[in-house]
Amino acid sequence: MKLINKLLPIIILTLGFSGCSEFLEDEIQYTQEEIVVESRQRSRGLIDDIYTDYQFRYFTDFGVEYLTDNGVLNSEETDLATGYWGPTSNPYSYVWQQSYNNIRQVYQYIELVHDTGLPFLLNPSDAEENERVLARYYGEAFFLKAWAEWELLKVFGGPSADGEMLGFPIVNGILENEDYASLSRNTYDECVNQINADLDIAIANLPLTYSGTGGDNPGYSVEEIGRASGLAAYALKAKVALFAASPAFNPSNDVSKWVDAAEKFHDVIELNGGLKSLSAFDFSNDDNPDHIWRMRSSLNNNALENRLYPPTLYGQGEVNPSQNLVDAFPAANGYPIDMAESLYDVSAPYTSRDDRFYKFIFYNNDQCFTSESCTDFTALETFEGGQDNFGGFIKSEGTRTGYYLKKFLNNLDFDPAALNPTTTLEKVYVQLGFTDMYLSYAEAVNEAYGQPDVAPAGFNFSAKEALAMVRQRAGLNTDPYLDEVSANSADFKTLLENERRIELCFTGERFHDLRRWKDIINIEDVKGVKITKNTDDTFSYQNIDVERRNYEAKNYYLPLPYSELLINTNLKQNQGW
Repeated sequence: MKLINKLLPIIILTLGFSGCSEFLEDEIQYTQEEIVVESRQRSRGLIDDIYTDYQFRYFTDFGVEYLTDNGVLNSEETDLATGYWGPTSNPYSYVWQQSYNNIRQVYQYIELVHDTGLPFLLNPSDAEENERVLARYYGEAFFLKAWAEWELLKVFGGPSADGEMLGFPIVNGILENEDYASLSRNTYDECVNQINADLDIAIANLPLTYSGTGGDNPGYSVEEIGRASGLAAYALKAKVALFAASPAFNPSNDVSKWVDAAEKFHDVIELNGGLKSLSAFDFSNDDNPDHIWRMRSSLNNNALENRLYPPTLYGQGEVNPSQNLVDAFPAANGYPIDMAESLYDVSAPYTSRDDRFYKFIFYNNDQCFTSESCTDFTALETFEGGQDNFGGFIKSEGTRTGYYLKKFLNNLDFDPAALNPTTTLEKVYVQLGFTDMYLSYAEAVNEAYGQPDVAPAGFNFSAKEALAMVRQRAGLNTDPYLDEVSANSADFKTLLENERRIELCFTGERFHDLRRWKDIINIEDVKGVKITKNTDDTFSYQNIDVERRNYEAKNYYLPLPYSELLINTNLKQNQGW
C-alpha cells in the first residue's frame, strides 16, 4: 500500500463548503510538512481534501449497480457480474489504499495542526468562531476517519478461512510502511467499536446540524452544510450497527445486535424531531431536510445529463435499468403487479404505476419527468426501430433493456436549436439520508422484535409507521397492502426489501444489501424488454435476456486486494478467496 509520506495536500482556498460556492472544487498543491504550520486557515485543507474522495460518486455507484439485477451499462457486458472478482479484480479494490491514505492524512492534521494549537482566526474579536472552528475540524477529522474505517469494514469485512469474523487492521496514528506491513486484521466487533469510539469524539466536537448565518451562528452556520455534523455521526453509527446485525456478519443471529441497530436508528430519527414526512424528490435541492450528509458538485457540471439522457434528449443513455427493477415498482394502489389486486394490465405496463416509476425511469412513450399524463417532451421511442433504440437518433447509442435512468436528473428545456441542451442546476450527492434511516429502522425493528405493526417498549413508532412514511411520499396515503403484510414479519420483510430496492436504486446500496442478507446467490439474470410497434400504433412487449448473473456463497464477501497480501503476509484473506 502506498502511504503519503512528507508531501501534504493543502487546499488553496480556506473554505470550500460555502453555501454559495462550489463544494470542494479547490485546487490542490503539495507542500512540505514544515510549511503547514505557517498556513493557518489553509492548513485545514488537510481535512477539506479528504471530502473530495466521497463527493459526486454517481458513476461509481452506477458501476456497483451493474453488479446487481437492477441495470446494465449500455455499451458492454459487466464482466465482474459473473461473480469471479478475484484478488486482482475486486470492484472495490481502490477502497483499501484510499481509506488508509485518508486515515493517515487525518493524523497528519491532528499532529501538525490541531495538537500544535495552530490558530484559525487571529483577531481577538473572532474568539468564539475560532474556538468553534478548531473543535469542528477536530470533530470532522474523526468523522472522516470513521467513514474511511466504515468503507473498509463494509467492503472487506468477512470470515477468514478458520471462520473468524474479521474487519480491517486498526490504525491509530501515522505509520511508516514497515509498521503497516506487520499489522493484522482486527476482529469485526473490534472494528465496530473503533468506529463508534471515533464517532463519539466527532459527536462531542460537532454541531448536531448547521443552521443560521455566520453572524448569528459563527462556525456552525448554513454556509458549512456539506461538512460532517453530529447528526451524520449518529447516522453512521446506526449504519455500522445494521451491517453488524445482518446475516453475513452475524452468523449466530445475535438478536441483541438487531436491538442495538434499532435503538441507534431510533435515536437518529428522534434527534431530527421524530418521524416526519419525507420531502418530495428533488435532486437539485441542496437544502433538503431529508439529507443528513450531502455534498454537491460544480454548478456547471453536466455529466449526469450528458451521460444519462436518452439519445433524443441529447444524451448517451449510458445507464439502462432492468426489466427486473421495473417489475419491482408496484401498481398505483401499492400492490405488487403480480397480484390480482394491483389491476396491472400486461398490455399497458406503464400505466397506473407507483409514482416513483415515473420519476426514476425513462420508458417507451414517456413524455414527462413526473407522471404518466404530461407532455414535457416528444414521446421516447425505445421500441424496435425507434429513435431511442440502437441505431436510431444517434447511431452508436441506445438501450439494451428498453429503459433509461431518469433518477437524479433535472428537468430541462429541450430546444433542438440549443448548442448544449443540458442543465447547469446543481447536483446534490447524498451519502446519508432519512429515507435510508426509515427503511433501516423498519428492518432492524422487524428483525429484533418480529412485530412490525407494534412500537416496541421504549420506542415511539413501529416499523410499519416508518415504512409508511416512505410509501406515502410515493402517493400511497391509503395503503391496504402495507396493512396486510404488517400482520406478518416474513411478509413485511419481503415488502421492506423491495422498498429498499426501489428507493435506493442506483446508489450502490443494493449490492451491499444482497451481500449482507446473504441473498446475492439468488440474484436473477438481468432482463429487458423487446417492444414492437403494431400497425395500429399500439405496442407489444416481450421480455428478453440481457446479462447473466452468477454468484456463489463466497461472494457474500469481497477479497482483499492481492497487492496488500504481498506487502503484508499477516493479513488473512476472506473465506473462499
